[in-house]
Amino acid sequence: MRDQARNHIVLDDEEFSLTQNKFSPENHLAFAVMLKFFQVEGRYPTKTDLISKELINSLSIQLNCNIINFRNYNWTSRTAKRFRQEIRAFFNYNEPTEADSEELIKWLIETQLPRAPTLPQCRAYTYQFFRENHLEPFSPKMVNRYVRSAIHQFEKKFLSSIVSQLSAVTIKSFDDFLNDDNAIDEENISVENVEDIEDSGVLIKFQHFKKDLAGVKLKHVDFEIKKLASIRSVSLPTQSFNTTSRKLLQKYYIRIMISSPSNIIEYAPDTRYASMASFCYIRLQILTDNLGDLFIKLIHKMRASAETYVQKKIISEIKRVNGKFDILYLLAETAKENPDGVIQDTIYPKVSKETLEDIVKDLKHKGGGKWYQNQVNTKVHSLYSHAHRKVLIALLDTFSFHSNNPEGKMLLEAIAVIKKNQNIIEKYYPDPESIPVSIISHEWKSLVMEIQEPPQNQNPDEKSKTCHYKINKFNYEAAILETLRTQLRCKSIWIDGAYRYRNPDEDLPMDWDTNREYYYKLLGLPMDAKEFIKTLKESLHKHLQELNDTILSNDKVKILEKNGGHIKITPSEPQAEPTYIAELHREINRRWSTINLIDIVKETDLRINFTQQFHTVVSRESIDKTQLRKRLLLCLYAIGSNAGLKRISSANEDANHSELRYVKRRYIHEVNVKAAIVEVVNEILKIRDPEIWGEATTGVACDSTQVSSWDQNLMNEWHPRYKNRGVMIYWHVDRKSTTIYSQLKTCLSSEVGAMIAGVLKHDTKMNLNKTYMDTHGQSTIGFGFGYCLTFELLPRLKRIHKEKLYYPSKKDKDSYPNLSAILASPISWDTIEPNYDETTKHVAALKTGIVEPDVLIKKFTKDNYSHPVYKTLTEIGNAAKTIFLCRYLMSEELRIEINEALNVVERLNGIMGFIFYGKLGELSTNRTDEQSLSVACLHLLQVCMVYINTLIIQEVLSDPIWDNKLTPEDKRALTPLLHGHINPYGLFPLDLLERLPIEVKKPDDIQDEIIKIHVRKEKKGEIMA
Repeated sequence: MRDQARNHIVLDDEEFSLTQNKFSPENHLAFAVMLKFFQVEGRYPTKTDLISKELINSLSIQLNCNIINFRNYNWTSRTAKRFRQEIRAFFNYNEPTEADSEELIKWLIETQLPRAPTLPQCRAYTYQFFRENHLEPFSPKMVNRYVRSAIHQFEKKFLSSIVSQLSAVTIKSFDDFLNDDNAIDEENISVENVEDIEDSGVLIKFQHFKKDLAGVKLKHVDFEIKKLASIRSVSLPTQSFNTTSRKLLQKYYIRIMISSPSNIIEYAPDTRYASMASFCYIRLQILTDNLGDLFIKLIHKMRASAETYVQKKIISEIKRVNGKFDILYLLAETAKENPDGVIQDTIYPKVSKETLEDIVKDLKHKGGGKWYQNQVNTKVHSLYSHAHRKVLIALLDTFSFHSNNPEGKMLLEAIAVIKKNQNIIEKYYPDPESIPVSIISHEWKSLVMEIQEPPQNQNPDEKSKTCHYKINKFNYEAAILETLRTQLRCKSIWIDGAYRYRNPDEDLPMDWDTNREYYYKLLGLPMDAKEFIKTLKESLHKHLQELNDTILSNDKVKILEKNGGHIKITPSEPQAEPTYIAELHREINRRWSTINLIDIVKETDLRINFTQQFHTVVSRESIDKTQLRKRLLLCLYAIGSNAGLKRISSANEDANHSELRYVKRRYIHEVNVKAAIVEVVNEILKIRDPEIWGEATTGVACDSTQVSSWDQNLMNEWHPRYKNRGVMIYWHVDRKSTTIYSQLKTCLSSEVGAMIAGVLKHDTKMNLNKTYMDTHGQSTIGFGFGYCLTFELLPRLKRIHKEKLYYPSKKDKDSYPNLSAILASPISWDTIEPNYDETTKHVAALKTGIVEPDVLIKKFTKDNYSHPVYKTLTEIGNAAKTIFLCRYLMSEELRIEINEALNVVERLNGIMGFIFYGKLGELSTNRTDEQSLSVACLHLLQVCMVYINTLIIQEVLSDPIWDNKLTPEDKRALTPLLHGHINPYGLFPLDLLERLPIEVKKPDDIQDEIIKIHVRKEKKGEIMA
């Protein structure tokens, strides 16, 4: 990779000779810049492009000419046109023709647009097409024209193909849904009145489909089942949708979600019916997934309630005078004082024989050695039979369960038995021998299989044929449901019609056999398992050997023999305090004493124009662009600060509450906000001055924070660490405080899955290859996926003293005598080799977005320990984690780097509270899509603040009095997370004509600063070839 990057800034002999044919040194450099820019970007530079300072510096040295200012350089002059002709000829490129444009449109329609790329991605693919076909690109204006033409043609063809597969009955169903919406006002339906709607006997309406499930409550299940049955009754082209990109279908799903029925009716027929079909297909999956989540959480809630009840009962028993625990104490004390006494003479006078018999009978009846577990199970039985059974059986009847393995098929047989016998009134099943009991967990067996004594008058032959146990029906059902919950979570059992609980085979690339080479190339992994193992084994041995050779001379790290091996790390010395940071903050507060947060958002948009990412989902836009821009900014600020649309509208007479609600509903959704975030983040990465901020970072710190939220939804959960209910926001933050990615997650969902999601989905130009996280954000499986996806996991391990190292093979163990106390076991390469291809298949599914990381991580847990891919990832993860531990123990710099990065994300959590101040920082909605939108808008406000603060800091430091003033400690502590000069409170009118007093710097102005820096360096003799 380094050699490739070097080739992009170094002129070879042929290229150098071509540049020397130009008239002047200025033309030499200009031609070389155009040549190398074209070689990297596949197009020629324009006045808006920022030429890399590394490229200019390198080329000027190679050509032995001065660095020139490209600010006023005319990239469209006759000289530049002549240069383009020479470059085109040099690379054997041709000018594009009308036939090439038609071929481009066809290529986009057939290969790229089915994956639903964004407009910027389409442009990037277009330049890829030109590069692959050795064509000089069209002008940016023509590129946009052809891209939009391809999108229009593709959509028209796609929508038509969907409608052609719809039956007349289906189309009539859609018409009925849309026309029959007058009985219930969509805006007035909420999760709070769903039960009232159900009780009133109102039929399921189209608006009901858009509403989320209202929390983990039994009373909502029947209504949700009716919704699912109603949408299932619509016949859809499922086979066609199954092979269509989900991202493409979600585009039309969102369109229907934010439109009222009256608006949908105005769509063109093909658009209306195809969008409705896409909506029904996606919504069917979401409703099924939600019911699957509800099913799992109800079973968990049943056991959690039982455990709480038993624990309270035990505590009350302890507190009760003359309870079992007092009797136990009295027995122990009496036995201690009379070791040689007779029971009848010493114990019975204090604890009667009858009391002891009652206790023995009670404890024997309730477990015989498993008293606590049986007490909990007995309470589960009570809760199940009196409250949960009706609902859980109804859900069992609603779902169609399947399995791809023998263990799961046995569980399916048990489910079939439960469904078949659900209405019998007997306490026990009539034919116990026909009931599958091998899958009953050990904790439940004594309650499920009750011993049955045969009649005394029965002859011996009949006794031997009689079953000696009977199956308690309710206990059996409860035990099977708990097993089903476990198997559903790891997808050993899957649900037909779901998305997250779908067939696990659908989570993998369907074209793996035909495109295996493509996927291996995409991942950067060798196709030969032996080559993969060889590389990993060599790296493992190398790091273990280095640690073994250096550990005795390492003053900070010691390996002790106590407790089966103990790692002791001496904390690093405190770092020096920054000298001038406080002075810099005072100067910023002096120049910009009070900036309203809403003006920061406005100024960012005026410079970057991120609001161009917000397009209406309908076919026409009738709002004036200036008015739309203002309303978009007001909405984004209102949502991101949690102040609310009504409060923000009160300070802006030309944007009332209803107008802001309209803009929010039509223009603002999570996908658009994330696109705007990517644009701002990319601009931050672009404007950072490396003299101030250092070279571009490639790592992000990952952590989550809990936020209070309304609880009538499936996202809200109890967090055992925070001891509170709410949801989690998971951040990916670079070392200079820019939030690269954010997501909303439940309290108990996998942090490893959230970390991987951010690495794969951030979509920014950051070259992300390192992640820092706390102990709870990493796992052995996470290390395995990280190694296969070629990014490093760098956790701060809380229990480092208990960590163990794995080694290549048994014969290598003696090669590391200084590490013997913490060596665990050899890596099982025999497990990796036969399962390498299947493991890579799962990794490719992650990389290409076929499966959500959280879903795949849940699949590989201890509940699915026998899965060969789980075993393989565990072995790879053990090796990768050992490599990390060796580096961690050897390098104090790495330990400091990890701590510094995690301190940044901890500091971020406080800043997010400063921005998200409205309604006491609570997500005051039950709609999960609205909660996710609030988090995305909060993220957008944070990156806007970082962007403006970066400009402010760079402007202050551009003053000559600050030249070379900052010490290394100051630069280390420098952060754009400043807020002393920012005011988020009050009523803020928005005026697009007012600007912040920051110098408006165009890319060429930044180029001038870069040139000045290099001139100063040249005078000091700092630039070296």
